[in-house]
Amino acid sequence: MRYRGRWGLLTTTAVLLSLGALCPAGARAASPQDAAVRAVRSFYAFHFARNKDFTASNVRLRRRFLTSELYNLLLAELKREAEQRKTHPDEAPYFEGDPLTDSQEYPDSFRTGKAEMSGDRVKVTVTLLWSARTSRGRDQRDIVVEMARSGAGWLVNDIINNSGSRLQDELKKEH
Repeated sequence: MRYRGRWGLLTTTAVLLSLGALCPAGARAASPQDAAVRAVRSFYAFHFARNKDFTASNVRLRRRFLTSELYNLLLAELKREAEQRKTHPDEAPYFEGDPLTDSQEYPDSFRTGKAEMSGDRVKVTVTLLWSARTSRGRDQRDIVVEMARSGAGWLVNDIINNSGSRLQDELKKEH
């Protein structure tokens, strides 16, 4: 009887050790850049699967992906635009289209690219893609998404367009 107990313990130990050896080293300790890239993919997968109109309800839906600073700036801009519409109903809003992709015509898909860490921030290159079905024709453009580490993981803190303008700076401007 004693032999079976030892054999079971030995078998269990061998199985657990072999499972540990099968796990790739990267799966045990992912780099901050990898975690930030996964968070960017999750955000844009969520964003692209939903309505991308710049509205308060759409911004609220994305709150869990955004830093509180960016979230509050987006809502403040929508409030400012609503007040301006009262006095200038014929004027176009400052942000036409989607500020989270920096586009008036919504892209069809995206790809994540390189990630660079600097302090507690990671900048992830995102390539936005338009299909031939759009009025733009087949097209692509890069943006850089700045991610900030928080207790909940990595959050979108800023978006830098291909001319170097930062979304947070644009949201803070007096229009």
